[in-house]
Amino acid sequence: MIQRGRFLAVGHVCLDLRDEGYVVGGSAAYSSVLARNLGYRAAVLTSAADDFPFEGALGGVEIFRRQSPENTVFVNRRRGKRRIQFVESVAEPLDLSLLPEEWRRPEILYLCPILNEFSAAEALEAIRARTVGIAPQGWLRKPSPRGLVCKASWGELERVAGRAHFVVASHEELSPEEVEAYRELFPVFILTRGAEGADLYVHGIFWGRIPAIPADEVDETGAGDVFGAAFAVRYHETGDPVEAAYFAAAAASLAVEGVGLAGVPESRGDVLLRLGRLVESLRYRVLEPGVMEAGSVDETRKLE
Repeated sequence: MIQRGRFLAVGHVCLDLRDEGYVVGGSAAYSSVLARNLGYRAAVLTSAADDFPFEGALGGVEIFRRQSPENTVFVNRRRGKRRIQFVESVAEPLDLSLLPEEWRRPEILYLCPILNEFSAAEALEAIRARTVGIAPQGWLRKPSPRGLVCKASWGELERVAGRAHFVVASHEELSPEEVEAYRELFPVFILTRGAEGADLYVHGIFWGRIPAIPADEVDETGAGDVFGAAFAVRYHETGDPVEAAYFAAAAASLAVEGVGLAGVPESRGDVLLRLGRLVESLRYRVLEPGVMEAGSVDETRKLE
């Protein structure tokens, strides 16, 4: 496999307690495994207990870990189509000083907290990368006194505005007013909408909706994390947010077809094959932002 550079994910790994038991999760886990499978030297800066199953779940990913007496553990419950989360335990905050010097200048930096475990501003001061992406989920929620995960506002939003190349967030996390703010504060902003696709904004302007690719869904957990990491990789490689968003949609459609990390696409070829099916089924050619014309085009050729 071609070594394409270094991909650093910053955030807690976690364990999700479901009906079938504990499943390894956390955006840092999903994104680093995806980057590894796409040919990058991947690493995670995180915090976890000694018993966290790094070797079995994140083999081939370099781990820079703050030792913690506990792991971050979420309990997930369903109320119809709605997912309700509780926090059972929380690992220690991250320690940026644990990052070796060679990893302070990665090609791609992906900040992906899950429960306010580090400061975005401090991370951006300590780590400089050619491509910087942020998935602010962990700054957009907080636990109640009883552990119920509730919505919160990102206190550092204005402080880090414009310091990342892109931000990706879920429509469930942001109010319409917050969406307007995010689209104006970052060069590229992607608002994911699950099975409805993702809205792409470039320099504050709505480019259009990237369609979700039909999939045999087994587990939607982690699909947004895979989308964000795939976008980071492809945007770094091409500088084209549209191409990166379609690539990310293909990767996310594969992610929902497996449980937990088992759903992460195993190779770049798998993602391109899924993307090729989308292009073939739509038979659309992009003429300009937001405008499409029926026709046949091989969009996967330039993605190899």
